[in-house]
Amino acid sequence: MLKSIIHQYIKTAQPIGSGWLAENFNFSAKGGSASGGKISPATIRNEMADLTNQGFLAQPYTSAGRIPTEKAYRYFVEHFLSKKCSNAAVKKFFKNIKNKKLNETTIKEISKKVAEEASGLVVLAFSRNDFYYTGLSYLFGQPEFQQAQVVYSVSQVVDHLDETMADIFDKIGDKTEIFLGRENPFSELCSTILIRFQLPKQKNYSLFGLLGPMRMDYERNLSMVNYIKELLTK
Repeated sequence: MLKSIIHQYIKTAQPIGSGWLAENFNFSAKGGSASGGKISPATIRNEMADLTNQGFLAQPYTSAGRIPTEKAYRYFVEHFLSKKCSNAAVKKFFKNIKNKKLNETTIKEISKKVAEEASGLVVLAFSRNDFYYTGLSYLFGQPEFQQAQVVYSVSQVVDHLDETMADIFDKIGDKTEIFLGRENPFSELCSTILIRFQLPKQKNYSLFGLLGPMRMDYERNLSMVNYIKELLTK
């Protein structure tokens, strides 16, 4: 049930109610697909209440449905993610990139495509003091960033990108890293997927990061970033 709620919230950015779940999903008593009869909205409400008490869901308004919490997203990332890129358009784009010389210009071209596909902000650091970003308009187009105060907070993040990238530059290893909420060095309002790579003839590593709302499509974005990592490290 938690997985279904998160998937739907990622799509809509709207609180998920028990009535909607009862109408659109079949759940067995153990949480699987029911082969017969649907569980009632009342039963689903009880299950959602339990998830809320456990800290996986929150209720933004008294009469509203529930939304996933930071704890829920962390659980989702740790247990439910598929890491294979399944987006044909993205694969086709990267296939065309493979024929190009891998340099800073090409990486920036890739970054613009990723920002567009993920509706997020891509940050690059070729060294501690040489960084680049693209996709800020996509990030601010997300529902989470419609309020002026939130835009201001994230703008502060962008203003200090150089400091943040310098601080984490030597802390990212070979493993793809996902930082969300309070553990995110960029902003607790966001999630970030980070990888490091090394361009041909480059002595030092570079960093590639995709920044989006905590509601980002982790499966799609992680698979896309891992696909880039595979491309850049071959």
